[in-house]
Amino acid sequence: VYFYIGAFAAAGIVLNGRLFGGPTGNAGALGSMPVPGPDGKPTQLIDVASIAMLEKALSAKGIDGSYLWTSPQEWGEIGAELDDWIASAAQALAYAIVAASSVIDFEAAVIDGWMPLDVRRRLVDAVTDAITGIDAEGLKLPVVREGTVGIHARALGGASLPLSERFLIGPTTISRSA
Repeated sequence: VYFYIGAFAAAGIVLNGRLFGGPTGNAGALGSMPVPGPDGKPTQLIDVASIAMLEKALSAKGIDGSYLWTSPQEWGEIGAELDDWIASAAQALAYAIVAASSVIDFEAAVIDGWMPLDVRRRLVDAVTDAITGIDAEGLKLPVVREGTVGIHARALGGASLPLSERFLIGPTTISRSA
């Protein structure tokens, strides 16, 4: 399962090296997956793990977070708001990964997105830790790892779909290095 954390949290299902869209093309809409929110009440993954939520937290403290969208390689020192967002996003992503793993036996859960490499690394580490606190008895959980495409993942993935449909036979093949 592949998670792209950008303005909104999004995901894709990769099975046997191929992007799986399902009969309606909406398989992997894990941004809509119910997860516990920071207050413990059910909410959607998109309402916790999206970078828009970090911007909202910064705004609530009187900090202009618009630079999050113009400089994804370097956000500078954000402080407690970033720490809180990582903790909340990691908990929500951990629940989404465990829930997805109860349906499909994924080899890996890849987390990528519109964020600096150090933030992505911290998020992946926090997700790995958060998963250990969830009762996953009976499940073989995937390895959580960082994506390798980063800020360009959505654009490259979106651009590859029409090319794959037009020039390749069968469903879209995804590289294992993603």
